Amino acid sequence: MRILLTGATGFLGRALRKAAGAAGATLFCASRASQSDTPGEIALGPRPWRRAQFEAAIAATAPDVVLHAAGTITGKDSAACFEANVILAAELLDAVARMSGPPRILLIGSAAELGFVPAADQPVTEDFRCAPRTHYGIAKHAQTLLALNAAARGVPALVVRLFNLVGPQMAGDLALPSFARQIADPSTSVIRVGNLAVARDFIDVAEASRILVALAALPVLPWPLVNLCSGQAWRLGDLLEQMIVASGRSLRVERDPSLYRPGEQPSLRGDTSRLAAIGLAPKWPDFEALVPAMLAC
Repeated sequence: MRILLTGATGFLGRALRKAAGAAGATLFCASRASQSDTPGEIALGPRPWRRAQFEAAIAATAPDVVLHAAGTITGKDSAACFEANVILAAELLDAVARMSGPPRILLIGSAAELGFVPAADQPVTEDFRCAPRTHYGIAKHAQTLLALNAAARGVPALVVRLFNLVGPQMAGDLALPSFARQIADPSTSVIRVGNLAVARDFIDVAEASRILVALAALPVLPWPLVNLCSGQAWRLGDLLEQMIVASGRSLRVERDPSLYRPGEQPSLRGDTSRLAAIGLAPKWPDFEALVPAMLAC
């Protein structure tokens, strides 16, 4: 299997490179460089990339699959967020739609697309009517709508709606890496936190990447949208306690009102039925192994 990967240097992208190598795939990584410096690097120049650049990259690599993991969680403003998460995907989908015998396209979605999910609708399925409440969630849902529209027109596209990734070297502005960074700082005696009562569906980035590569290998995509989650919710307070115990330090936890999010979802977990039906039911994250690794980074 030949894979063209975007976003190869990000948190998920690095794990995808390992998973693709373990699966024996031939991997090509799109980069922002002006010229290729390493084998398998496809230099597309600075972003924003447009249709012509994607067409050239696909022509040069003849991939079976394009795994589109490029994007941003935050972005310096709403326009930058939409440029990275919507326009980039639109240009890729437009490029593929014009091809005869196009590669399969896997795009990374997000649980942020969902908005508020009532407890009665959990575990949440792919059919839930989304009402995102953040710029990032709106942008990711726009990407999903573009891909679903393309799939309805015959483009072999699949959106993988990814829930909360966990693992070493996570982005520092998220709760768990923030805890890890504070705990690892020897000058810190107080851990400042937001709402510890919330619970989220976490999946190990290595397990998510293994499943993404397995989905990429499917000759026919069985649906246009699938959840990638563990199906279980873990309370942030319990994970913080586990991290403090693992550190061996005596630390005080202090609530910081500025870190609370108004109207925050108390708990969220996703449905894994679609993946289970094709033998790809995700494994729960092993926090006993993950916590020490996160503290060491």
